[in-house]
Amino acid sequence: MQFKLLYHGEDIDCEQSGRNCETAMCSRDLMLRVVKSLVRPQLMPVIHRIFEVHELFQLADVVSMGENQLYHVVRMCEHVVELKDSFLSELGVEQEELLTAVLFYDCGKSSEVDDNLFIPENCKQARVPRKLRNCGIPEWAEYYTPMHDHLERSVRIAESYDLKETVLEAIALHHHVKILPELVYQVARALYLPHVICEDILRHKPGQHVAKGSTLAQVLGIVNQICAIERKFGGRVYLAREPEKIEDELVKDLVIGVTDSSDPRLGLLGISLAGNETVILFDLRGFGEFVQNNSEYKVQATKREVLKTIRSVIRVQDHHRDKDMVGLIGGDEYAVITRVRDEAIIDKMIERIKSAIMNRTGLNVRYGYSMGGVLEENFHAARDKANLEKHVPLK
Repeated sequence: MQFKLLYHGEDIDCEQSGRNCETAMCSRDLMLRVVKSLVRPQLMPVIHRIFEVHELFQLADVVSMGENQLYHVVRMCEHVVELKDSFLSELGVEQEELLTAVLFYDCGKSSEVDDNLFIPENCKQARVPRKLRNCGIPEWAEYYTPMHDHLERSVRIAESYDLKETVLEAIALHHHVKILPELVYQVARALYLPHVICEDILRHKPGQHVAKGSTLAQVLGIVNQICAIERKFGGRVYLAREPEKIEDELVKDLVIGVTDSSDPRLGLLGISLAGNETVILFDLRGFGEFVQNNSEYKVQATKREVLKTIRSVIRVQDHHRDKDMVGLIGGDEYAVITRVRDEAIIDKMIERIKSAIMNRTGLNVRYGYSMGGVLEENFHAARDKANLEKHVPLK
């Protein structure tokens, strides 16, 4: 039996193989080739291990709270791979054991949590099963059925693979382990996560997270909650190593009116806005000629350098809550959002930024600023003022 799959623009012929295989995509070799094109090379050893845990395959058909459960497992593995061996050694955790715990911790999930069938109103508190009590979950801990039913099944599946007791405990406790603040902050620093993530984890369901567990169990619980927070805030970009990228995209959305000061990304960055801050717009002079005379690589590198330069000289006060924000708005326009309303101070800010850009890139800028309205209004007024400078000779 043969089938064809479009892979990188080519038709691939693949013969069905594998014991009792009834579907084409069960072909290990073809599946690996496809998966390899979708994940980072560092994750491929983990992907190979996924194929050895047959119970994981059923997670591909389960979507819980809007997220595919197999994707959830893979995403957790990505976080674990990002944790350096030296860091895990300091914690007394082996990466191999942590990855094993991640692969098995949710393998007992099935249709009882699938969005197509799960009804939140039917979720009720129940008694902690004996097997989980033996693993360390207190009898009085908050345990809900069917939400937590997979815990016992996951432990039984893990036992059938003869896993270590430490791994079995981590699997059993990942929804109930008490996570120590110091460990949360250590993991957050290792993954370059915003401070607000730590606060979210530490405040999450204190009546449920009461089981005393090992460091391995706590790290598993932390990584699981990180992925849940990613889902809550709409994607991995908000928790990646690039908070500056978050800020860049957020500034753009704020000034064009796509979002406002209630945007949850502000919380992730530790910044608070009233929604009526001053907007300063910088527009690179002669950038069209610069584009014509330089390679695309040079153009993009220069745009990034300008953004980095502006970011290096803006104000940061009160642990970022009073931080000026900057973003690349268009091809060569940069917007700064600041709480400053004193025009004399803004003029000094502009001169400092102009001088820094000139020293770093040799480019001059037009500028305009506005205050008094909402962000979107201030942005458009600032742009109008910057446009008035288009035909003003350089000083």
